[in-house]
Amino acid sequence: MNNTVFALTVFDDGTGAALYAGGIFTTADGMPANRVAKWDGSQWTALGAGVSGGLFTVVWALQVFDDGTGPALYAGGEFTDAGDVAANHIAKWDGTQWSPLGNGVGGVSQPDIYALTMFNDGTGPALYVGGRFTTAGDVTANRMAKWDGVQWLPLASGMNAGVSALTRFEDGTGSALYAGGTFTIAGDVTAEGVAKWDGTQWSPLNGLALFDIRALKSFDDGTGRALYEGSSLYMYMVAKWSCPVGMLEE
Repeated sequence: MNNTVFALTVFDDGTGAALYAGGIFTTADGMPANRVAKWDGSQWTALGAGVSGGLFTVVWALQVFDDGTGPALYAGGEFTDAGDVAANHIAKWDGTQWSPLGNGVGGVSQPDIYALTMFNDGTGPALYVGGRFTTAGDVTANRMAKWDGVQWLPLASGMNAGVSALTRFEDGTGSALYAGGTFTIAGDVTAEGVAKWDGTQWSPLNGLALFDIRALKSFDDGTGRALYEGSSLYMYMVAKWSCPVGMLEE
């Protein structure tokens, strides 16, 4: 690419599994590819016209999700168009064309999506979105929202500042969604940089107080599954949060 790559994922658009990349690049191997491209093992190809628009056009996150019509690739970032359609900061690529997710996200100056993941809170799989926004579709959704394939839904009252990382983790009390970012409040509780969503409410991770979480991942170091957080502050800190039982939900 001619510029930075921020996101990678694997997706099968019906022609076989391939690697997809997102970022701020505009070419891949010298060919036009606006912020997102596909590597099939031998060559790069563009995803239609890619994404465009916005003060700083970028794809920060990629995620595969099946909304009931088949698996598709979802891209989130700072853009206002995908292909030839309006798509506010998030769009779906089905292997042939781009489509929007309702009205996307907004509500603030320069809204952005930084993180995407799939999670089932007991009501069915959905795409969860974190970033810097206060609306999703026609509803108030502070920095966190859920797309169920048809509509946008908020996660309680959301966060008081940005969300940069999302992952799924089983801490022994059930599978839950974990969010990291620059926030200090999640829902109606104090949660410094990281919080747990069980499908109904937010809760803090007792004993862990970090700020500006950029990455979350579950890992078993031989002593059981634990949640690892990476922060841009505290001298670029990596911290481990342990629990009695831990297992990543694949």
